[in-house]
Parts: sequence; structure tokens; C-alpha cells
Amino acid sequence: MMIRPKSVLLLKAQDSEDGPDKYEDILRANAFEVNRVKTLVFNFKNLQKLAEKLANRDEYSGVIFSSPRCVQAVQLSSEISNHLEQWKVKDNFVVGETTYKAALDKLAWNCTGGSAGNAKNLANDILKNKLKYSKPFLFPHGNLKSDTLNLELEKEGLQLDGVEVYETTPNPNIETDFANVTSQFHSIPEYIVFFSPSGFNSSIDLIGRFATDLNKLKFIALGPVTELAICDKNMLVYGTAKKPNPEELLKVILS
Repeated sequence: MMIRPKSVLLLKAQDSEDGPDKYEDILRANAFEVNRVKTLVFNFKNLQKLAEKLANRDEYSGVIFSSPRCVQAVQLSSEISNHLEQWKVKDNFVVGETTYKAALDKLAWNCTGGSAGNAKNLANDILKNKLKYSKPFLFPHGNLKSDTLNLELEKEGLQLDGVEVYETTPNPNIETDFANVTSQFHSIPEYIVFFSPSGFNSSIDLIGRFATDLNKLKFIALGPVTELAICDKNMLVYGTAKKPNPEELLKVILS
């Protein structure tokens, strides 16, 4: 199989909305060929239950968002019962820059945690003021959530009230999508970027079916958790973007 130099394949989950992709934009601006394959799709659920909990603001210290989909679930639940404005005065938290921006754009909530990067860092930030929080945090989450945040907070006496608001499933059309960006499995980009452990696990077997030597490919992980998922499969990681943003990814590729 031919490896296409100066070419990047982004293996991302389904975007929460249509529009330009900031990772594609910055890579193309630096003369890279860029392709994208959707690895995962999301289906929302329990929005009525979420709306009921959001209607009881006084029972919570705030909301914790772990992904943009959680933000979108709150936005969708507001169509059932409009409750967004009253939550702005709460101590609301996010994991990472992308989720921070989603909360600001979709809900007009200025949350804390945009620079946290991962759940453990966010837990440490919350625990700095743990005496403030006598009530649980509302925690909308997906079916593949990790227990890191819950464990870190609960061992210090803080509680989460979790609601599973979306399911993550593999893209049923991933093989067709992959064929379209690899000239029917005859060529593959030099750099392959994995955005999450679940995205890596849903696509690596397919890559292995037609790439005879995976070690010749440059696997890049967006964040240390994704890096660990690749290493757990005894595969080489070319580089890791320490923060989930386009500038960090570009820095890894150009290094």
C-alpha cells in the first residue's frame, strides 16, 4: 500500500453541528492534504428526565459537562422546559476547551474548566473549593463515560447525579467512508489522528486489514487518554497533542 506524504487523516466522532472543521482548516493552511472519516455516531436519550432535573436548580451545586454532546443534550432538553437562564449563576464546569466553547455558544454559560484538559485535572480544580459544594453536581454523560471524575470527587465527599443522555455507537458506514479516502484501500495518509479511545478502537481493526505494516504509519493521539489506548494495543504513537486543539495537533505534526 502506498503512503501519501504530507497527508493527514482525521478519525473523528460525528460533529455536533455542520460547518467548517477547525482542524482541517489549520492543516490545509499549512499545505497538508486532509481527509476526515467519522468513527462514531451519537443518539440522544433521556432528555425528558434531564429536563426534570434541570427544572430543580436548587437541588444542585451546578452542572459538569464532560463533552460537547452533553452540552447539546441540555440545549435539546430546554426545548421541553426552558430552564437555561437560571443555571448561569451556578458553579458550572467543563472538561476542556471544546466543551467550554460549546457551552458558551449553545447555552451562553461561561463555565470553568476550559483549560483543564482532562477529568482528573478538572476534579482537582473543583476540589480546591470543595467546602462550597454541599449539594451534588448534575452530570449528564454518555454510555462510554469513564469513572475518573466520579471517583476523584466522591473520595472527597462530593456527589454527582448522573443522567445518561446519549449513546455512542460505531459509524455503520465506516468501511465505505474509509474506502473513499484511501483510493479504495490502495493508499493511506502519512499521519492518522485519533481523537478518542473509542474512536481508535472502532477503526484500528479496519486499518489493520489493509495496512500491512502499521508501524510505518504515524499515529497521533489527541490527549494522553487516547495515547494510552493506542499503547495498550502495543502500537507506536508518533506524537501526542497535549491539549485537544488544532494548534497543538499542528505542532505535533510539524515537530
